[in-house]
Amino acid sequence: MSIENRIINGGFETGALGPWVGQNATVISTRSHYNFYCAQLAGGTVSSFIYQFVPVVPGESFEFHAAFGKTPGPLGTIANIVINYYDASLSFLGTGLISYVPFSISALTGGDWVEVYQTTTAAPEGTTQAHIVIQTYPIAGTANLLVDDVALLATSGSGPTGPTGPTGVTGPTGPTGMMGPTGPTGVTGSIGPTGPTGVTGPTGPTGMMGPAGPTGVTGPTGPTGPGVFQWGETTVIWADSSAPGPGDGTPESPFSSLQAAVTAATSSTFAVTYGMRARLVILIAANSVFNEDIIIPPARHVQLLGLGPWVLGNADLADFQSSVARSITIQTSQAAENVYLVQGPAFDARPVTVIGTFDNGTSVGTHTNYTDGAIISGNVTFQNVSLGDPFTTIEFQLLNGNIQGGIIQSGHMGILNAYFYNSRVNTMVHNGLRIQRMMDCRTGGTINVAGYNEISNTLIGGNVTIGGVLADTPPIGIFSSQFNMITWTGNITLDTSSNYYFVNSGSNLTGTKTVLFSTD
Repeated sequence: MSIENRIINGGFETGALGPWVGQNATVISTRSHYNFYCAQLAGGTVSSFIYQFVPVVPGESFEFHAAFGKTPGPLGTIANIVINYYDASLSFLGTGLISYVPFSISALTGGDWVEVYQTTTAAPEGTTQAHIVIQTYPIAGTANLLVDDVALLATSGSGPTGPTGPTGVTGPTGPTGMMGPTGPTGVTGSIGPTGPTGVTGPTGPTGMMGPAGPTGVTGPTGPTGPGVFQWGETTVIWADSSAPGPGDGTPESPFSSLQAAVTAATSSTFAVTYGMRARLVILIAANSVFNEDIIIPPARHVQLLGLGPWVLGNADLADFQSSVARSITIQTSQAAENVYLVQGPAFDARPVTVIGTFDNGTSVGTHTNYTDGAIISGNVTFQNVSLGDPFTTIEFQLLNGNIQGGIIQSGHMGILNAYFYNSRVNTMVHNGLRIQRMMDCRTGGTINVAGYNEISNTLIGGNVTIGGVLADTPPIGIFSSQFNMITWTGNITLDTSSNYYFVNSGSNLTGTKTVLFSTD
């Protein structure tokens, strides 16, 4: 079987991008992995990408290869690789690969490169093409990303089966073995005599039946009972990882797979008919552990709410950590939303995703997840699957949750209104994310978002970059919060107590500070 590379101009040796399509991307001749040219995706505060469509048939899977470098600078860019499958009408069918450019690119010097090798999942039925995207995230101070020698190698394709060859000559039959002699038949013993039959005793007298009592009068029919209680019919689905499975989503037979529960809810007749207006609640049994990645399709309102603590991952390490990180991908598509929005105000709503528990406890510290909270061991990724328009406004809430990976932007370029309560988040990198509310929370790593409104009783533990979006939902500012020693890039509004911790932590500010409740 020959190996076929579906990517055209993967080494950019034509000196131009085509047939790649790019934004903030150019071909340069000053660096290359091999030969003479490579692609350069601009770093810093802009979003850059290149993409290409290639032909695919159902069932094919691929090996993805590429080399990555960077221009001089202390920070390597954050970038990802996404391969999605589509049919002939450009309808999204599935994701073949989501991967990230290795963080080790930050340590590269001179002309060094990092090579990436990844395997895709098989293309689903109906696939005619794959969409390969390499995209950077806008972070101030990051270097330009260099890309070269991109290849998508077919690993499951093969040529047509040749004709069946002629049947070979049948070999001679071996000699038949001899049967040994039959042993003598044993003597049959005689049957003993039958004993005499005993005398039958006399039959006792038959008792007399008493007279029948009078027939009672039938009482009136009682009122009809309330019937069987239904848990919200198709709007409430149950999931329990310890259930025998696979289940049907009822309280008596919950799904043992969280993805199966999500799929049943989002593909139900109710959800397909009403789109974002179908508010779908998935109730998760306490102490459930789901070792699977979750995909939530676009134009849906989904709430993943635990009746107690639960984990997305395998939770096989100390403190409920997972050796295999599992993620949630929330897909976005303006085209999918428009299917409902054009039908009038009765279908008008925004896509919403809620993750957490009913327990209004706290997941701010790792130790609190011993008793309550939802742990997401990987990322929460917002992935655009609409080729024509990546801009759409969506809503996200984290209630008593701990995202141990990060909040990731994968093609979605619109507004992401985010609300965090009693939760812990590691990193947030999304140029459309607006922190509308962050109450009793903790952050651990880089935050690079569009803007914020109210942050209260929160510890900010990593560097923050705030875009130019103005807050629009009062109250506006940071209240009763603390800071590790960080760098805040952008304007900041905070009360006097928060300002005390900001100053005394040794934090740095690049921007304008407004201190509330002070006339100094």
